[in-house]
Amino acid sequence: MSRPSPDEANSVSLDDGIALLESGKADAAICINFGDGVFGQAENEDDLDGLLQRARGLRLIRMMVDGEAIEQPASMRSSKPALHPLVKEILDALRSAD
Repeated sequence: MSRPSPDEANSVSLDDGIALLESGKADAAICINFGDGVFGQAENEDDLDGLLQRARGLRLIRMMVDGEAIEQPASMRSSKPALHPLVKEILDALRSAD
């Protein structure tokens, strides 16, 4: 069975997608609208944590660009580990480059 091409009509917003992933209410069919015609999807259930991490990274970068207050990264989905230390190091370096 092939997946339909992503589009705005069958996608959720960045914030809604993050909320669904964090709560464990999303499955591999989720399609997140990252904006500007870019969509994030998971190939299977095992890719949901990676999709969540990409979505959070994009939201963090947007917050940094907009000069918003940055919170500490939350843990992954329920009972999952926190943001990978190397990813946190990269994001921290971006923040201090400002």
